[in-house]
Amino acid sequence: MKRQDIFLTLLLLTFALSVSAQKQKAVATIFKPVGTVEMKTGGKEWSPAKPATPLLPGDVVRTRENSFAIIKFLENSIVRVQEKSEVTISGEIAKGEFSKNVDILRGEVGFTVKKRANEKFEFSTPTSVASIRGTSGLLIAGQDSNDVLILGTGNIDFKNLISNSIMNVKAGQTAYSMANGSIKVEESSAEEKRLLNKGTSDSAKSEGSNQGASPKDSTTSTTGITLGMTITAPVGKENNDLAVTVEVTQSSITLDSLKNSGGDVTFFYKPKPDQAFKMMKSGLNGRSTKFTIPAADIFAPTISVYASVRLKDGSEFTVPAVSAESNPIALPIQAGQKNELRVPFTDPSGKRKTMIIEYK
Repeated sequence: MKRQDIFLTLLLLTFALSVSAQKQKAVATIFKPVGTVEMKTGGKEWSPAKPATPLLPGDVVRTRENSFAIIKFLENSIVRVQEKSEVTISGEIAKGEFSKNVDILRGEVGFTVKKRANEKFEFSTPTSVASIRGTSGLLIAGQDSNDVLILGTGNIDFKNLISNSIMNVKAGQTAYSMANGSIKVEESSAEEKRLLNKGTSDSAKSEGSNQGASPKDSTTSTTGITLGMTITAPVGKENNDLAVTVEVTQSSITLDSLKNSGGDVTFFYKPKPDQAFKMMKSGLNGRSTKFTIPAADIFAPTISVYASVRLKDGSEFTVPAVSAESNPIALPIQAGQKNELRVPFTDPSGKRKTMIIEYK
């Protein structure tokens, strides 16, 4: 075989492998790493985790002491990886069904999982499998392969892989899956409820949103009216419009009074750190007001946003509630990918060159 034929064969093989790897799509995003959080993708070494980093099936995330990571799946389910924990993220879409799995090698994971048709969500350890159907809780992969599941809302089928025993766990209950194959369910103790609150508190604040104010955060005007608000959005992508919702989550006045207040909502966003905030305005017609940031203003890795609500009586409220402009919310943005392959090679004359192949 001629050198040119060998070269072409190797080039096509490299291209095929690259395209195959490109077909693997992200199933989740590292939404919020705090402290020392690392990730590993494919056969690569561990590297620091950054906000808005997409996670492909098989990617591993680990946290060190006094650290945690919030992971957000495509359908907005939230997983909080506690300190000194390690998990593998998996997921696939087949025949219209989105199946996800979080395999806990060690440590603790809090979760708030959306209930959706045609979707499966499982948490697994070497000893147990928890099948989730829209709920929140905490799963601890304990020492000596003894697992503890503390459930906050909903219900879960909890399976011991040693004995294949399955028990249904309801809100307010704790299940124990043991290495000897036994499994039992009891009412959660005060200490277990405390652990649950600790393990899901940050997840609950992020549920269905990129970081906004907690529903408990509120501002009170000089007229005595109190409003609590959030800003929610899916994970953004470069060169794509981003839909953002400003929602009133708590109010000391009725919804009808709020609608009739003659107020308006102003949404602010900063495309890049060195640019000024841009502004959008809409009438206050209910609890939720939607805005769309144009694709031309969407850049990785984050976009800074905040919002204000002004009522006809002059009352004004912001999210974040304190120093909104100087302390805006950072929405994660995924970087865009170019569909091209760059292949360095040496031509028959011995010169080093690079071949660029664009593909759809």
